[in-house]
Amino acid sequence: TARQLVAAGVAHRYARRLAEREAYFREMAFTDPLTGLGNRRRLMRTLYADALGGPPSVLLLIDLDGFKNVNDVRGHDVGDAVLVEIGRRLRANLRPGDLAARLGGDEFAVLMWAAPEEAYGAAQRLLGVLSDGYRVEPSPVLLSGSIGLAGAGSLTDVPGLLHNADLALRFAKQRGKNRVERYDAAYDRWMRRRTTVEQELRGAIEREELSLVYQPVVALPDGRPVGVEALVRWHHPALGPVPASEFVPVAEEFGLIGRVDRWVLHQACHQLSRWMADGHDPWLSVNVSVRDLHLPEYVAQLVEVLRAHRVPAGRLVLEVTESAVFGWAQSQPGYGETSTARVEVDLPEVVGRLAELRAHGVRVALDGFGGGYSALGQLPRIPVDLIKIDKGFVSAPPTEPDGAPAPLVPVAVALGAQLGLEVVVEGVRTAAQRETVAAAGCRLAQGDLFGPPMPAEHVEALLARPFLIPAPRPAQDLGQVDSAHEMRQS
Repeated sequence: TARQLVAAGVAHRYARRLAEREAYFREMAFTDPLTGLGNRRRLMRTLYADALGGPPSVLLLIDLDGFKNVNDVRGHDVGDAVLVEIGRRLRANLRPGDLAARLGGDEFAVLMWAAPEEAYGAAQRLLGVLSDGYRVEPSPVLLSGSIGLAGAGSLTDVPGLLHNADLALRFAKQRGKNRVERYDAAYDRWMRRRTTVEQELRGAIEREELSLVYQPVVALPDGRPVGVEALVRWHHPALGPVPASEFVPVAEEFGLIGRVDRWVLHQACHQLSRWMADGHDPWLSVNVSVRDLHLPEYVAQLVEVLRAHRVPAGRLVLEVTESAVFGWAQSQPGYGETSTARVEVDLPEVVGRLAELRAHGVRVALDGFGGGYSALGQLPRIPVDLIKIDKGFVSAPPTEPDGAPAPLVPVAVALGAQLGLEVVVEGVRTAAQRETVAAAGCRLAQGDLFGPPMPAEHVEALLARPFLIPAPRPAQDLGQVDSAHEMRQS
């Protein structure tokens, strides 16, 4: 009947609308609402579908470099606009059939059905696409991306593929960002080693596995030791000697560096007090992590250590690396070796903390000066007493065939003199290098020529040796240095 036909039509339309709505919500469940790309759920569904017999695929994981600063400085509205534009660029630059997804925050993924080499070329092109400026008001946003790539082959292990791509992305970040890194099995060995180091380091102090060695700082030209730098060493019963360049970045990353720093400071000050009791008068330098300099209580803690060991503040030199202060490559002090760890640097806060330390009489050294970052414009702002010239300066070849070796050493020494700073040249290994440094007018040097890092008893033997020429004292007392710093800031 007509009534039945009408009812059937209504039911059909209702069923069609219900199906459309179900399809819409099903699609929304697999879509990122901000960018319109697939979401994590869609990526995982596709990966597991491939695992049932799909063609070989390659997974790219993408993380934006410095995106947090966009949200912090420009606001989340600008950040969202950038993310929307990234989604558009990914869609426009992928081949038909490839899947782009936003996993959350500033993390994206691209699943490609291609050979690894072809996918690597596509990833390199995506780097260029992501690095183009983003036009948002009132000024453009400049970003880059890091990409980790892992090939699935005949994929059966989806978690393994995600792990491999994530590990490759981590290496891309650590190796300078704005690059593509392909997964290598060596990364897993590195990760297992790093995890072991982190776990074992947590108990290294209690197990008394850490120790200190000291490298002399000598006066020129006679070579008399006038100071020592304390360097931490770790000997694990199973791992053997673990280099500081390996465990210090781990300590930075997992928040253990403060404990290590406090242990080093206590042990070094205790040793200095013993040398002083024996009639020796070297100054002592210890490395400080930039993380410590962000702690409001750090200065009070350090002053208490000096008081407990009866060490005059003027005998202590705190070394902070140029790269740590200025934040380049997120490099951190490796206690005499090179190491890296990602650290956000609040320069005004660090400057204030260093000034507070100097007000208590502690001297501050800028270590590794000139070792890859041009700090000349910033140097007058930093309250320091000494600069330690990077060892690369003393080993630099002549700029001309018949030119003088280490041509930048005189420049660095003259700069220090102009700013009223004491200069120490590091990495002196040969007699010829010593002569070059002395001829440049530098009064202090450090390096294997004068003694490698050594146990405390060997330092004591050096301090007890007679020298005909007395060691020069710092050219300025602390009051004069403070005045010079004020002049540099004016």
